[in-house]
Amino acid sequence: MHEPRDIAKAFLIEGEVDYKIAKLLSGSDFHSRTIYFAQQAVEKLVKACLALKGIFATDHNLASLFKAIYGGTFNDVEALARAIDTLERHGARVRFPLFNRPDLPIWIPSKGYTEEDATRALKGCEFVFRALKAYLDKELT
Repeated sequence: MHEPRDIAKAFLIEGEVDYKIAKLLSGSDFHSRTIYFAQQAVEKLVKACLALKGIFATDHNLASLFKAIYGGTFNDVEALARAIDTLERHGARVRFPLFNRPDLPIWIPSKGYTEEDATRALKGCEFVFRALKAYLDKELT
């Protein structure tokens, strides 16, 4: 297996790419994809932080684990965990039409999400991204 620091660096690099894409899409008509890339950026930075602790999660819902592991590291871990959880809750909803309930209309992400939704997601992403990137930059240099 690769070194945890190298894995963390790889997640950080890819998280930065996703963050830049989310910012590029912000203000466009691609609201669902802005949210998707914001969520992906945060997930990758969380996985980078966990990798530094020797934890290699394949799950996509990491807010509780992050909070448990990093509770004493970040002063605002509660707010960070809430922001992470909020983004995680979009899950597959931002990428796929949902059609399993015949009593509901088909959910089409590119038509269902609004600019307000995307702005809120990007704001949450930026909050988490700034805190985790600062931590990772310090730990990885």
